[in-house]
Amino acid sequence: MITLNISAPILRDSIRDHLEESEEAKYTYLGMIGPIEMQFSVNLDDARQAISTTKRIIRNIPYGNIIMFRVLLDGQFFENGPVYRPGDREYAATRPGRM
Repeated sequence: MITLNISAPILRDSIRDHLEESEEAKYTYLGMIGPIEMQFSVNLDDARQAISTTKRIIRNIPYGNIIMFRVLLDGQFFENGPVYRPGDREYAATRPGRM
């Protein structure tokens, strides 16, 4: 299981619905961790596959290919950056909605 943080200023309900209905992977909505950031767990073991699958699903919803959104592993500041774990002092900074 991988935990993903998805930031989207608009279409959050549509993104959530499409991810939870996905047949490519099993997504479980964990909640909001900031004003525009949702958290999901996904049943894939490969982080790159989880991110690319999630982005593909979002891009395939109406207007999904033109909205701004970001998909990161829980504990990342930016794509391809280091992943901090709970207990690391940097981890709290990756979750600004809960500081």
